[in-house]
Amino acid sequence: MNMTTLPKKAASLEYSLLRLPATLIETQLVVRFLADDSALRLSFERALGSVDEKAGRLLGDQALTVRGTALRRRTEVLAEAAELEEQAAQRKAEADADLERESKRIAAERTKAEKTRRDGVKQAAAAEQEAKRKVADAAKAKEAAEKRRIADEARARVEAATAKAAAAEARINTMEQAATAAPKEQLSQAVQEKANADEQRATAETLAGLAEAEKDSRTS
Repeated sequence: MNMTTLPKKAASLEYSLLRLPATLIETQLVVRFLADDSALRLSFERALGSVDEKAGRLLGDQALTVRGTALRRRTEVLAEAAELEEQAAQRKAEADADLERESKRIAAERTKAEKTRRDGVKQAAAAEQEAKRKVADAAKAKEAAEKRRIADEARARVEAATAKAAAAEARINTMEQAATAAPKEQLSQAVQEKANADEQRATAETLAGLAEAEKDSRTS
């Protein structure tokens, strides 16, 4: 037996005994109840691996060194993977939050656009109704003006016809008066002449009677 190896073997045995509680904790608790990427497990295994790695180098135990290095590297890889997964999860959560915000914004914009469209439709309908009302009012006003014009023209024609008829009637009356004035005057003159003649005849008869009486008186 090489006597130089006895202290290292003894130290290795002593280290194994010192590590036994940690080994039991690792096999009975950590491995069984903690997930591979659990932060507590990674912290425990990282510390244990580092101790194994350093003890292996110190004791010249290549197997212990390799085991410690592997355990430490495993925890580093798992920790890095866990960190990457956490970052990915965080980015996913942020992306989901951004997506939700964007969805809400798009929904709000859609709602606003729909409201704007409805308001635009209402305004267009109101404008159309107003335009129709104005057209109807203009048509009514035009119709009323046309009726007034026709009525005024009819009234003017009636008045003109009435005036013309009155003038014609006046001319006819004048003509009738002119036509009947001469015969009336002639009749009046004839009546007067007849009266004068009758008076003269009566006078003549009276004078003749007086003359006859005077004659008879003379004869007697």
